[in-house]
Amino acid sequence: MLDLFISTYIIFVKQDTLNGSLVAKEPKSMAVSSPEVIRHILIGLGYLAPEIDPKPDLTKFAPWKRNNNSLTDDATEEAIKKFQKQYPQKLVVNGNADVETRNVMEETVIALQNRLKFHGFATNAEIPKNLPFYGPATYTAVKKFQKSQGLTENGIATIEQRQILQQPTLTNKPQSQPQIKLIDLLAQFKKNPQNPSYIAALNNLQQNLPKDVLHKVTNKWRGTNDQNPEIVKLTNVFIFYDDNNQNHRDALTHLQSQITPAISQAFLSLWNKK
Repeated sequence: MLDLFISTYIIFVKQDTLNGSLVAKEPKSMAVSSPEVIRHILIGLGYLAPEIDPKPDLTKFAPWKRNNNSLTDDATEEAIKKFQKQYPQKLVVNGNADVETRNVMEETVIALQNRLKFHGFATNAEIPKNLPFYGPATYTAVKKFQKSQGLTENGIATIEQRQILQQPTLTNKPQSQPQIKLIDLLAQFKKNPQNPSYIAALNNLQQNLPKDVLHKVTNKWRGTNDQNPEIVKLTNVFIFYDDNNQNHRDALTHLQSQITPAISQAFLSLWNKK
C-alpha cells in the first residue's frame, strides 16, 4: 500500500533541481489562448490577411481589427495550416489551434521579439520577456526593421523576414525599389484606359495577389462580406473607381497595403512598358 502511495505521489510531483526536494508540478501558463490573440499572431506572422481597424486600440494589439469568434472560418483555418506547414517536425497540419500549435506560436513570437531586441529595434522595457503577443510594440519594432532593410513597412514579419533577423548583423538598405501609388496611377489610367501596358500590368497584378486578398478587395469594393465572392477584376476597379465612394476608397487602400516590393517592381515594369 505504501509503494502504491509513493508511486501515485511521484506522478504528480517533479524533482526540484536546485535543492532535491519534491514540489508540485505546475502546468505551463498558456498565454496564447484566445481566438483574438491567435488571429493577431497569424496576421503578424504573415499567415492571415490583416483587416485594418480605423480606430485601433493601440494599448492592446497591433492596428488590426479584433475578432474573438471561434477559429473555424475558412480563412483562419487555412492560415493555421500555413503556419503548421512551416513546422512539420512539431505540428500536425490540421487547421486546429491545438495545444502544440499554440506552444509553437508562443515560441515563434518570443523568438521574433528576441531578434528584434538583439538588433536594436526594441528594448526589454518596450517588449518584456515572455509576453508572446503581437501587440503595438512588436508591430512598431517590425516596421523599424523593415524600414532599415528597404522592405514594405506593414508591421508583418513573414518567415522570409524572420530569417533575415536570424543573421548576426544586418546591413542598412535604404528603400530604393519603386513603390506603386495606386491613386496616382488611377489618374493616368483614366486618361488612357485602352493602353495595353496598363491593362497587362493590372492583369499581372491580379494573377500575383493571393485569393484571400482579392476576396477582401472585392468585399470592400461592393460593401459585402461574402465568404467566396465573385472576384472583381482590377481593370474594372480602375475603370469605375469613384473617390467619393467610401467602399471604393477602402478597397483601394487595402489593395495598396498588400503589394510587396517584388510585386510592385513587376507591376511598374509592365505599366511603363512602351
